[in-house]
Amino acid sequence: MFVVAVRLPERLALSDVERATAHCLDTVIVPVHPNNFRTVLTAMRAVADHGWQVRFLLWAKGNQVKSVPLHRFAHHPALLGWVVEQVTDVPLMAMLRATTASGLTIAWQRPIPFTDGTLSPQPADDRWWSWLPTHDPDALFPVVVDALLRGARSVCFTALPRDSDAVEREQLKALASVAVQLRLWQPLLAERAESVDIAADNAQGRGWRLRDGEWLLLVTPLAPGASVACALPFPVPEGVRAYGVRFPALQRFPLQRKGSGTFLRLGRLVGTELVWLTGDRDRTARMHQRADELLPKAMQFAVQWVLARKERIGQLSATLSRRLWQMLQAAKRRQFHHAYSLATDLLSQLR
Repeated sequence: MFVVAVRLPERLALSDVERATAHCLDTVIVPVHPNNFRTVLTAMRAVADHGWQVRFLLWAKGNQVKSVPLHRFAHHPALLGWVVEQVTDVPLMAMLRATTASGLTIAWQRPIPFTDGTLSPQPADDRWWSWLPTHDPDALFPVVVDALLRGARSVCFTALPRDSDAVEREQLKALASVAVQLRLWQPLLAERAESVDIAADNAQGRGWRLRDGEWLLLVTPLAPGASVACALPFPVPEGVRAYGVRFPALQRFPLQRKGSGTFLRLGRLVGTELVWLTGDRDRTARMHQRADELLPKAMQFAVQWVLARKERIGQLSATLSRRLWQMLQAAKRRQFHHAYSLATDLLSQLR
């Protein structure tokens, strides 16, 4: 399981859930207690009725969850699980776990969770959920990458920005851009098993074993444009290829087998690369298809992020204005690949 979640306010409105869904978040974290459980249930029913692809992770306090009618939530198709604060009651935890198909229940024994960057304690096996702020658009993707490198099993954002002013609009579109990138990676991140540190020139890296001998590598350069090569501490079988899982399309990288290891050249990396080592052609074709299906959304959010940043910055130079016009024309003509590339390039220049 790999979840891309956002926390919604206690006074839940269906429009908040709809906005989260529209911006590629697959899970909403919603506080629930005896005074609002009916509102939460109504929202969950509406999600099911509308066919929205979003799940609810319900956040409750130990003393209050005992007064919530759990049978009303039991096995609801939109219920992912529970985050329960200040609970040591083992039978209650079992009851909560029984209401979900996934059995997902995260318990806290201290009064104030989510204060040190994790949604659940970070144990020795690195199975924890990262809890990340959204106020800095430029820092959002780097902090997600840092959490994944440290072993986060899922990513949760602390708030869903509104669309009311330029600052929050930019935060929202940055969040959506990161979310759609994570949705591209989601099937692979969900399969991660044992991890290894990756030795890389000019980069920081971590690798995970996937099913059937596949591997997943997350590599981030120490400086933009650095030439990166990785020495992998395992041999890859014949027929295995390395793919950068990215927008606008997957990119293949050269592999060189050396004795008991493998050498992977990534060239000059501008940003983080998720590299997938696989010999399964059917799985590769499905991932190509997934990238193609998500690219229109990725382009949409990248373009909207540029426009929100331009609104906040104000006047642009003639060169940047010309490139902005080219981006809008490419988006209008549904040239997803070109518009996405122009948008990401503009974002790096609009500071």
